[in-house]
Amino acid sequence: MGKVKRLPQSVVQHIAAGEVVERPASVVKELIENSIDAGARHIYVNLVSGGKRKIEVRDDGSGIEPDDVPVIFERYTTSKIGDIEDLYNISTLGFRGEALSSIALVSRVTLETSTGEDGVRYVIEGGKEKSLESVSLPRGTRIVVENLFYNLPARRKFLKNDSYEKNLAIDWAKKYALIYPEISFVVSADEENIFVTPGNGDVKDVAIVIFEEPLRPVYLNFSNPPISFNGLLDGGRLYPDRKREVFAINGRVVRPYILQKVVEDAISKIIGDKGFPLIIMNLKLPLNFIDVNIHPAKLEIKILEEGRVYSEVYNGIYEAIRGKDISYKTSDREKPVMEIREAPATIEREEIGSYEQKILIPEEVKDEEGIFPLEPVGQYMNTFIICTSSNGIYLVDQHVAHERVLFDSFGEIKGIPQFLLEPRYIEVSSANYELIELIVNNLNQIGFECDISGPGGIVVRAIPSFLKDVDIESAISDYLESKDLDLNNLKREVACKSAVKLGDRLSMEEMRELLKNLSRIRNYKLCPHGRPIIIQLIDRETVFKKFGR
Repeated sequence: MGKVKRLPQSVVQHIAAGEVVERPASVVKELIENSIDAGARHIYVNLVSGGKRKIEVRDDGSGIEPDDVPVIFERYTTSKIGDIEDLYNISTLGFRGEALSSIALVSRVTLETSTGEDGVRYVIEGGKEKSLESVSLPRGTRIVVENLFYNLPARRKFLKNDSYEKNLAIDWAKKYALIYPEISFVVSADEENIFVTPGNGDVKDVAIVIFEEPLRPVYLNFSNPPISFNGLLDGGRLYPDRKREVFAINGRVVRPYILQKVVEDAISKIIGDKGFPLIIMNLKLPLNFIDVNIHPAKLEIKILEEGRVYSEVYNGIYEAIRGKDISYKTSDREKPVMEIREAPATIEREEIGSYEQKILIPEEVKDEEGIFPLEPVGQYMNTFIICTSSNGIYLVDQHVAHERVLFDSFGEIKGIPQFLLEPRYIEVSSANYELIELIVNNLNQIGFECDISGPGGIVVRAIPSFLKDVDIESAISDYLESKDLDLNNLKREVACKSAVKLGDRLSMEEMRELLKNLSRIRNYKLCPHGRPIIIQLIDRETVFKKFGR
């Protein structure tokens, strides 16, 4: 008898629900997107116990027709698409018909809605209808989600404390408030008002409310059909992290790994790598330029003609701040500060061109001992490179030499990372959530693109562009075992696990390229762990003396 069997429908539904509803923040995101799609001008969000006990989202949108109310809680039911072609012309935030059914499977949901005429109150719990009645209500929709994951104790167990879950949920509300400044958001938690945005259409006013500090706004308004974007850049301060970067594509808040890098590169071209900006950007592309049907959570988007799009973004950001006289000072809190003033009108226009990645280790280093250039002769035991120079004959340890080159490349190169064909999932179950969060933040700082993936896991989507390959699992394992969580230690471990190994056979061209890169390194004598890289076998004078020359 065969071992493969079909899963019961109830199991299938709960698996699907887990992809959409990961935690309270997922519910808040999905419900806010529904309110925006309904044309709401006011959205109210309220949380109790971090959203674990209760999530309430209320709006003044178009409401739902009474006949549609029970149907919308069935899987794959939606008013937003009708056939396959519609999947490639999606103009709404929701479209898959999975969110409400997934939420209702793992909680108790009360829906109150009205189109301005007949109103309906509907209650569903664990995917089963409890009641449906007609009521008198104002136009709009109110959804209350209670006891999230009450029927999935294993999933509920992995939720964090109330404060942590609350902050994640509020973060989604903040992002959508910034992208939709024309909508007024009122957000509260545990009977405490968190923020209220004016809904006047000015992103600056929303940003001041969200970030609670004065701004020096540089408005972004770029258009080169069919590509455009708008938003705001703070011209008064840079920050040590990316927490104040908010990106959307066609109004959909996304995880914009490459877009983030492109924008940061355009800014650093003018002001240098001094920190991260406060920026809110909504990139607008033709519907047939994007594919949002990548994952049930709709956090990632594929873009057609990526090179063209990113070049336009790079040039648009560059133009927005080019022509400004920018200088730095240090604030009282030792944070980098950026000042932008109008430059003289005589400033020459620079030809920008297309977005390109910076080269590896661009700076030449003065060779005070006359060792370089080194010319490879061959390998000894496929471990050491035998090489010569005008100064004598040398042995170079290929592994530690490559390790030093890679270590010094972190921070020198800033560009588009290499996205993996398949995301790599790494289990770090021995680490607590706070430690995993630190690891993810440190990896992102040195050029990786990764996220926390459930309890005890990390998903890696991209690696720094100068790494051909990396045993990231071993690097993270050794990083944790060392007990040294310094960023440089992570660089050392990643460089070590990415470098050529002892016993690897290298071609003459590979040896020549490695020695050339080594010549550009300031500390070419020692690897990041302190081992010697290069030793001199014999100097030129001794060779001639021994042969009687």
